[in-house]
Amino acid sequence: MNPPTLHNLTEIVGAYVDLSALQVTEASALGDDIPIDSQDMLRVISRLQAVYGITLKASDLFQVATMGDLLAAVRRRMNA
Repeated sequence: MNPPTLHNLTEIVGAYVDLSALQVTEASALGDDIPIDSQDMLRVISRLQAVYGITLKASDLFQVATMGDLLAAVRRRMNA
């Protein structure tokens, strides 16, 4: 499977929150720039796990503050 891209993650996050008025970059902060709450984040994580066949642990997510952090966490798990 190809590694995820920012575009892939933006599509997944966009299925749960409205990103239509936003310019999403790797620096976009989850919760600040991107209006995502904890329930939406759990849905996103569940979807990422299903799509990429990975398991994201709590320790993977402690440092996730931006879309770039989320992308890096998914890529790390795919390479583990």
